[in-house]
Amino acid sequence: MLNKSNPEFLGERPVGALLWEFSLPSIIASLVSASYNIVARIFVGQKIGALGIAALHVSFPFMLIALAFAMMIGTGASTLISIELGKKEIAKAEEILGQALLMFLVVSALFVVFGLLFLEPMLRLFGASEDILPLAKEYLSIIIWGVVFQEIAYGVNNFIRIEGKPRIAMVTMILSAVLNGILDYVFLFVFKTGIWGAAVSNLIALATTSLWVCWYYFSGRTVLRWRRRYLRPKLSLAWKIAVFGTVPLATQVCSAVIHGVQNNLLGHYGALYGASRGIAHCGDLAISVMGTVFSVSTLFLMPLLGLSQGMQPIVGYNVGASEPVRVHRTLRLTLRLALSFCIAIWVVIMLRPDWFILPFLKPGAPEYQENLMLGCRAFRVFASLLPLVGVNIISGGYFQAHGRPILSLFLTLLRQLFFLIPSLILLPILFERVHIEGIYGLDGVWSAHAFSDLLSGGIAIFFLSLEYRRHTKRVRSLTEDGE
Repeated sequence: MLNKSNPEFLGERPVGALLWEFSLPSIIASLVSASYNIVARIFVGQKIGALGIAALHVSFPFMLIALAFAMMIGTGASTLISIELGKKEIAKAEEILGQALLMFLVVSALFVVFGLLFLEPMLRLFGASEDILPLAKEYLSIIIWGVVFQEIAYGVNNFIRIEGKPRIAMVTMILSAVLNGILDYVFLFVFKTGIWGAAVSNLIALATTSLWVCWYYFSGRTVLRWRRRYLRPKLSLAWKIAVFGTVPLATQVCSAVIHGVQNNLLGHYGALYGASRGIAHCGDLAISVMGTVFSVSTLFLMPLLGLSQGMQPIVGYNVGASEPVRVHRTLRLTLRLALSFCIAIWVVIMLRPDWFILPFLKPGAPEYQENLMLGCRAFRVFASLLPLVGVNIISGGYFQAHGRPILSLFLTLLRQLFFLIPSLILLPILFERVHIEGIYGLDGVWSAHAFSDLLSGGIAIFFLSLEYRRHTKRVRSLTEDGE
């Protein structure tokens, strides 16, 4: 009988059952994680209006960069720990665990200092107008103090999951999200605070989560232990963790850069659109619309990320255990599930985008109808090639778990750095020349995402097809040798 406190079951149980067991909690945890931004933006949108959502959106790049380093450390350490567990090297896995905790603390301290020193210039760089800036400062000046809790909550929860306890990781995220949602409502609608209430809610929820995951590790219920002898700097190991975590780091940093560039472009082309329609503050409205579309899109991407996360421990362990047949089966099944999900969601978005936009709107606000129209239009364009996004996410997670972070990094940077940023700049100009109405410039900003999905998705399919052929030949060879 398999002992689930022993990670050897990753190499013994059926792949389908493992993928279900690991992915479902990861998907739920990812959806719960996405609810942080969605719940906050819904409540802020209904209480404060479009300017409130815009303020949250221009604050988001800083939060993405902080999350980038949490993901770099958490994913890099998790990949290395999975491989060491596959080799049954428990002491080496614990050394990686201790080094990761130390890295979380150092990075958090640096972010707090930097964030407080450069708060206003940073927000202006990310696209905050004079109307948005006061609200954004009020919000982000509190969020900054929660970086240490974000780093620990994300990273340590990752380590719990890769030990074969995805349900504990899921419960942890649910606890945090439910608490955050309750506190958002209490602060904004009961205590009737300003936007700072949403920030305090986030801070309390993250602090509670980080204390919980730390308690769990110190309770003796985990396979690995934090040991004092491993809580000291070791640059060679820290560098290795960073290298293996370059993909999520690059993804999130690029995303932060993209948000900054995009916010500035939305402000510019939104103002042109507003001038053509006689609507004031339309640049801020365009940023708010993108904040709404991004939040809902993130909700749909989370199951894909959860599926990718559920796949990674299985792939990582079986790579370390030299089981190519199981690696092949895991990749094939994960891709099928991802594409099926993406196609189903795409149909719903194309038919009824208003279902996802209405909860963020403040009833009776002057910009209500314009906000709804722009939101539906933006969402359809933004998500027009959603199935290719699924291929991108699964391919990046697979190559990361396979111990090939450079290829995974290449595929990630290809979409965001080499395709999306140039598209954001060039497509609005092209669309404006085709038609003089301001909305065509906004269409260019939204279409940039779909265009980059098309290009990067095609390249990801190429590399996955090569990998699929390689695996098929190796599996056939092993089968013939077995016969």
